[in-house]
Amino acid sequence: MFLKNEKYFVEIFTEATPPLNDYPVVYQAYGVDMEGFYFARFIDIKKANGTTCKLALLDNIISDDEQCAVLEDNVLTVPLFEVIMQIDLETATIIRCVECENLGGLERILEFKQGYLFKGECDVFYYDKMLTRVWCFGGRDILARATAEECFWIEEDLIHCRDWSGWHYVLDMDGNIIEEFQEDTVK
Repeated sequence: MFLKNEKYFVEIFTEATPPLNDYPVVYQAYGVDMEGFYFARFIDIKKANGTTCKLALLDNIISDDEQCAVLEDNVLTVPLFEVIMQIDLETATIIRCVECENLGGLERILEFKQGYLFKGECDVFYYDKMLTRVWCFGGRDILARATAEECFWIEEDLIHCRDWSGWHYVLDMDGNIIEEFQEDTVK
């Protein structure tokens, strides 16, 4: 994934149990066993003045690289499996790290209203810019489909979620269910 603004160009990619010797700044999420299997979300930062910095965020499980971070000014917000980190790119330090209790791990982040919308395997969360949870929604089953159809999107100020059991949930921007219906029963 590539993100950029007027100050930074950021490249983010993930590897399983990689060597970390090229990354001078390494942060571990809670409970990561460095002797066993782990994932690293690598963040390569190039500043407008030409200087570079490399970070590695380690966790037991990490989602794919698509929609895995949001860049705003000098802050990069990154979800891992059970934590959300905000990194000051100027100093390469973590300025906030909050635990997000969820079922199955965080998968995606979207900039949303005055904060962030996180899609997990079973839940959708809205956090403000200071990483305080505002609301949470969970369906009847995991928010995934057996087919390639999308299971999470925003359209016309409504949040749509589909679960494994064929239920479609429509939420307003405050996390309230506007409509729910079963699309199909085929998994």
